[in-house]
Parts: sequence; C-alpha cells; structure tokens
Amino acid sequence: MSISYRHITPTLASQIRLVITDVDGTLNYGGDSVSTEVSEVISCLQEQGIIIGLASGRTLPMLESMASDLGISGPLIAENGGVAKLKANDELMNLGYSRQSALKALKKLKTLFPDALKEREDNKDRLVDVVFWAYGIATEELIKHLGDTQLLDSGYILHLMQKDVSKGRTLMRLLGEIGDGNLSPANVVVFGDSLTDISLFELFPHSVQIINPRLSFELSQPLQELAEYFSELPVDQGFAEVARHIINTRDSRK
Repeated sequence: MSISYRHITPTLASQIRLVITDVDGTLNYGGDSVSTEVSEVISCLQEQGIIIGLASGRTLPMLESMASDLGISGPLIAENGGVAKLKANDELMNLGYSRQSALKALKKLKTLFPDALKEREDNKDRLVDVVFWAYGIATEELIKHLGDTQLLDSGYILHLMQKDVSKGRTLMRLLGEIGDGNLSPANVVVFGDSLTDISLFELFPHSVQIINPRLSFELSQPLQELAEYFSELPVDQGFAEVARHIINTRDSRK
C-alpha cells in the first residue's frame, strides 16, 4: 500500500536522475498545455540535473510538441509504449511492434458491436495502437473477444495494442541509452494516475500515483496497490507538490 510523497527521503531524492511522467491525468486533465506551476517545477528539476521524459497514450507528435514547450530533452514514449524516441526530433526507435493485431481486433469489435464504437480522429497518426470509445458496452465484455490483443482503459479512451506492448517495458529497453548510459531503475521515479501506467509501477521501484478525481475507483485502485507514494493534491497540483518536495529534499543535503 502506498504512502504519502512526504516520506520520500533525502537519500532517495539525491539518487533520482530520471523522472518519467504520464500526461493526461498527471500533468493536466487533457489538452495541449500544462500549467505554469508544472512548467516551472519541471525547469527546477532539470536545473538539478534530473532528466525529464514523458510516457503517454498520446501520439508521438503530440509528445514532441509538449516536450518542446516544456524544454525537456528526455525520452518520449508514446502510444502506451508502442512508439519511442530518446528525445524530441530524434530518430524513431525500432521497437519491433506491429499494429496489425490492433487493427484486426478493432475490425472484429466493430462487427460485433456496430453501433457502439467510435474511433478518434488521431488514429490516422498512430503507428502501433488504436484508440476508440465504446458506448453502452462494458470493457470486460469487449475483452472477451480480443484473444491475444490487449485493451487498456486510460479513463479517457480505450487503447488496443499487441499483447507485449507497455510503457514500462519500453522504458526498460531505453534505459541504457539515456544520459550517460549508466541509469538503473533505482535512479528513476515514475509518475502516473491510471491502469495504463501499471507497467511502469511494476518495473520501477520508485513510483508516485497522482490523484485523479475524475477516474473511477476501478481505474485508480489497482495503481494504489502498486505505487510506492501518492500525491495529496490532484493532477497538475499533485505532480508539482511532489516535484517540489524532491527538489527541496535534495537541497537540504547541500
């Protein structure tokens, strides 16, 4: 069971070299921008030598735009782990994932539930996953028909992907190429709010659940069981308060 971020110790704060954060429900409630508070605290983290990266269900172009606005140079993991770059405008990493199983699964679901599914416009920009809304159909019912394709519910939209794609697995694959190449999972703190972030929390020991009041209990409770820490304030305010605590705790050791 997780505990308050206030228990992040000076020892842990001083060993942090990489922060990876989700976007929707963690840095903001949605949309293309983040608050001034979040932008400022990210700048402060970077001034302390901490690399900042994003791991999201959004498309890579959306993350690159946000990275440019925030001035961050860390890894960008898009489509819930399906697509990645070591930094904005860098070469696309060859992760070996395919979109075929997701497209096949969507076609099947559309046949079974022809009036219940609606694709989002940005599917045309996606390389690995497929996003859609389902109206009047429980997620559990959809999963029954998917076989080896996974379905993730972010609380904002549903994502179809091949079985082995995840944010956590992709970050682990990139870890040796970030910064000086000597990062270990112990040097990383991951931030997230929903089921799409579970793989990050499973593979990296230092994790912070950002409280998102818009999520149902079913979508947030599993993360609480895995998280090491939780924020006390919601979403962007929660991220900012935890980041400030890390900065202030590191400063206290100087």
